[in-house]
Amino acid sequence: MMAKVIVDITMSLDGFIAAPNGDPAPQLHQWFFAPSDSSIQVIQEQLDTTGAIIMGRRTYDAGDKADGFIDNPFDVPHFVLTHTTPEKAAKGASSFTFVTDGIQSALKQALDAAHDKDVCIMGGATIIQQYIKAGLIDEIQVQIVPILLGEGTRLFDQIGNKSIELESTRVIESSNVTHLRFNVINK
Repeated sequence: MMAKVIVDITMSLDGFIAAPNGDPAPQLHQWFFAPSDSSIQVIQEQLDTTGAIIMGRRTYDAGDKADGFIDNPFDVPHFVLTHTTPEKAAKGASSFTFVTDGIQSALKQALDAAHDKDVCIMGGATIIQQYIKAGLIDEIQVQIVPILLGEGTRLFDQIGNKSIELESTRVIESSNVTHLRFNVINK
């Protein structure tokens, strides 16, 4: 089976993945830390199929600031797209490679590291938008949390004017999150 490139992100019902200025919105991620039975299935699938993670520097910095990598359940290589490399890596056992030469380079490195498992792009919005625009995404998994944030960072604001066709492949509902999964038809 060939590895896939998957966007996997949590979003408010009104389309925000972060609070204003890119600050984390903790209420978006409560489903992950106190999962329902149906969410446990999704989390376990993520842990089993993810071979590498790509993220942007803001996502990395937010995780580092909150010590979010100390008990990181994703024991896979992490590739951080950035303009500058931090002086020291975040606390925890996660391995980080800081990529300064673009999304293609990060993807190649992540695919090599993931072997036959999936590469998961977990944020932020700018990084995800770049991968979508470049036609490099195979699947999109969005966790919709029933909250209206009203403002913040929108996931799909800057993806260009080309229509991207998706095929719904799964819907899993619970009281605090709905998991949606789509294949990208025309990259």
